[in-house]
Amino acid sequence: MAGPGRSCPLAYRYRPEDLAGPPAFDTTTLYVVGGLYGNTHALDAVLARAAAEHPPPEIVFNGDFHYLDAAPEPFAAVEAGVHAHRATLGNVEYALTTGDDALGCGCDYPAYVADPVVTNSNLVLARLRAGAAVTDAARARLAALPRHLTATVGGHRVGIVHGDAESLAGWRLALEAVDPPDAQARARTGFSGPATTSATVADWCRRADVVALCCTHTGLPYLQEHAARYLVANNGCAGLPNFTGARSGLLTRLSADPRPPADSLYGTTLDGLRVDALPVRYDHERWREEFLSRWPAGSPAHANYADRIDEGTWLTVDHAVRVPRR
Repeated sequence: MAGPGRSCPLAYRYRPEDLAGPPAFDTTTLYVVGGLYGNTHALDAVLARAAAEHPPPEIVFNGDFHYLDAAPEPFAAVEAGVHAHRATLGNVEYALTTGDDALGCGCDYPAYVADPVVTNSNLVLARLRAGAAVTDAARARLAALPRHLTATVGGHRVGIVHGDAESLAGWRLALEAVDPPDAQARARTGFSGPATTSATVADWCRRADVVALCCTHTGLPYLQEHAARYLVANNGCAGLPNFTGARSGLLTRLSADPRPPADSLYGTTLDGLRVDALPVRYDHERWREEFLSRWPAGSPAHANYADRIDEGTWLTVDHAVRVPRR
């Protein structure tokens, strides 16, 4: 049954065709950074990595850059860093701009996500909304953000969303949801369908007039080719570990330069567009210390994220690669 954390407001909805208009900008290299989660050290690492590139890339923070930053100083630092670049709404940012208490965290969690996870997420968002960090000026900035963006990278049209091609917080581009079936992902998450077929993804890309869709929201990263013509890149989280035993975030880099970066964890080239997953190597110990100071044992964020911050997820890098390595 729908309730806080599982609801999908009409404002979340859009069509793939809404991405088919003129691009917001053109660049030769693009970073798509989703799920920063209020980790200011990850933000610093992203900006430092970008500064090392010549020419510097465009950066889009595609939602949930706030969340665990429930104190004025880190919230303000994330605001300043993100809004110096480009950004789109995530469910967290949308929830911070609305007075709808029934929305909860706004994650639109599917039925297979356990109730305690949903409840804890709602409580984290409630604390963020109620705190002194979120000023009226911040709410106004967040409310002005688009739900999606389209860019061209070396002439290749790229769609940037938070959830999927139809909803700001959609789960149809989750690793466990996409076909061909990933038995381990479906067993680990408890996934229950319907699945998202490659034909559906290809249809979304055709209607959006893009060759790649970059998303985040669902927590587990992967790169997948569809119909030998389109790519989906889910970066998982920039501000949390993504792989087993790892303590770094992840971003998606797209470039007209076909050479893979030296720090690429995995990637591919499709029709001249290079797409790579890059580690976000933030200061783990400082982030962990700050997280525990704000969210000690017994708090809702600790219940949801402490193990991931310390140990990563069950996912391996090889498991996230669903493309031919080119």
